[in-house]
Amino acid sequence: MAAYRLRADEQGRTHLEPLDLFAWPFENGPGDFKGVGGAVMGDASRVMLMRFESGAHPGLHRAVPCFGVLIEGELVVQDSSGGEVVLRPGDAIRVETTGRGGWRLGNRSEGYALLALSQMPPKPVTPAD
Repeated sequence: MAAYRLRADEQGRTHLEPLDLFAWPFENGPGDFKGVGGAVMGDASRVMLMRFESGAHPGLHRAVPCFGVLIEGELVVQDSSGGEVVLRPGDAIRVETTGRGGWRLGNRSEGYALLALSQMPPKPVTPAD
């Protein structure tokens, strides 16, 4: 299974890079759950299932912080500098951009692609008293 990170630099250009999911700290559960670990990768606010028809290739658009896993098909992810990766079933991507970072998602395959996407917006900043 492959995993990637999409991040934005200071100028808002996005870049794709490999992400090692096992580098995250996994907490092991107690009792019968010993050996079953979970890693919190952000605060999810909503989960979406996105369907991309064959040939779908919308333009570059804003990417919000999220974590996605491709469920079915193949999906091409492009960053704003033209770099791209192809996600296959089970592959994941963690998006770490703010309002200016962009991405483009497309389906070059014959069938449809399904992407489960969990949005994780940044925590609101509360004013100091």
